[in-house]
Amino acid sequence: MRILLVSHAPLTAELGAAQSALHLAAALRDRGHDAAAWSPVPLPPGTRWWSFLRRQREAIEAFAAAHGPFDVIDTPAVSASHHLARWGCLVVRSIQPELLYLWQEVLGSLGQRLPPLPRALVHAALAIPRGIAIVSGWRRARFIFCLGDIELSWMLQRFPRWRPKLGSYACAPASSERLALAEIRCRRQPRPEGEGVRFLWVGRWATHKGTRRLLRWIAERVSSTPADTITLAGCGDAAKRDLPPEWLRSGRVRVVPSFSRTELPELLASHDAGLFTSTVEGWGLSLNEMLEAGMPVFATETGGVADLRPFFPESLRPFPPPDRIEPWPPLEDLEANGYFARFNWAAIAKSYEEVLGASLHGG
Repeated sequence: MRILLVSHAPLTAELGAAQSALHLAAALRDRGHDAAAWSPVPLPPGTRWWSFLRRQREAIEAFAAAHGPFDVIDTPAVSASHHLARWGCLVVRSIQPELLYLWQEVLGSLGQRLPPLPRALVHAALAIPRGIAIVSGWRRARFIFCLGDIELSWMLQRFPRWRPKLGSYACAPASSERLALAEIRCRRQPRPEGEGVRFLWVGRWATHKGTRRLLRWIAERVSSTPADTITLAGCGDAAKRDLPPEWLRSGRVRVVPSFSRTELPELLASHDAGLFTSTVEGWGLSLNEMLEAGMPVFATETGGVADLRPFFPESLRPFPPPDRIEPWPPLEDLEANGYFARFNWAAIAKSYEEVLGASLHGG
């Protein structure tokens, strides 16, 4: 099949949404398909926040017209337009629960002092046509791939009439990065009794990442457990504006605004436990990375947590962490329990191909 996988995000390995498109395209090529990942970024000069959605959709349609037709055009729902359907069978592959993300954006915008309230209200009003475009894209698509079991359950509850065209897929780290994660896992030593825990949180500093919940927990932790430290990584400089200066001065909280993929192994190796606080999440690839590196992760019930829990019954724990953390139990055997067999891009591409083939042929 000739498959176009559209990523709204720039095609860089530092962005989870782009990673998904890049890895899936490569795995589908390994299975003999003509598959390519593509992004409309950068958009034409003069694009503004009020014209962003239209310009993005037009760029995708223009690319498909110039390089099509395709057997399959795999795109986020908001871009699955009637015009795009002229150039290939539309498949909507979610990288995030789009309506829930949209609601979180509106709440976050209305709750901020900046931008001013009038612009925040405009932002809320623009969410209406975006929401309509998302639902229209789902309706128009031949098949909908939800990202993980939590989103699939949500879709089945709210759109039961689309059950025949609903399915799910998973995410996984790149094969090239797994050796480094396995080495960290093998070297990891039990945490000495009485020592503080070095916590790691990874993500953008955005409302849906549960930043308010995280800040409340940090405030409690710095006062109740003085030996613990918390690192916030990949959050840019925005986090520093919300952190009390004394937390940073004391070294109890450290901010790593950005890091490259080559710096990730050292970041994981230098911490004891992970934090995952999202209120809404697509998957959370940092979950896989921290768990594969042998870290227990204290996580909210969102993203890929439900899919990963059967394979990490000891390491994947509910957020927030208890005041006193017992010594870590033995790590799970990821080869024996089937984790590596399921969460790898070759297996994900095979499942994608089989489900899609059955759907396209009326199965």
